[in-house]
Amino acid sequence: MAFLITDDYGTQIRQDQLDVVLQGNAAALPKAELFAQQFIESYLRTRYDVAKIFGATGEQRSQLLITYLIDITLYTVHSRHGRVQMPEKRIDRYDQAVEWLKAVAAGKISADLPLLPVNERNGGFKWGSAPQQSLSW
Repeated sequence: MAFLITDDYGTQIRQDQLDVVLQGNAAALPKAELFAQQFIESYLRTRYDVAKIFGATGEQRSQLLITYLIDITLYTVHSRHGRVQMPEKRIDRYDQAVEWLKAVAAGKISADLPLLPVNERNGGFKWGSAPQQSLSW
């Protein structure tokens, strides 16, 4: 079952505009959605339960994640025509989605999403040491 539903797109693009972008290739949208979901999962899976996140339905789905998923999906669909023909709004929204994902993956932002159990998380361990000190007596 797909995470997105057709009505989700209504807040970001009109159906007639989406039809123009798809150019009659209805199969392009589900493929772009799958790509976008896998792209987002690659950033989230070290700390968040992506199976639970993308298994949610109806009002249980994260509206923020829906928005970013649509942004990445629409960017992917538009990219078939080349970045020159892509609306600047699509590029900006895609860039914003990627910046958010990077911040979440780095732990700079805590997303309101189901976390993995602590023992299943990876990527939380960081190598390093204290700054060098010079001691004089």
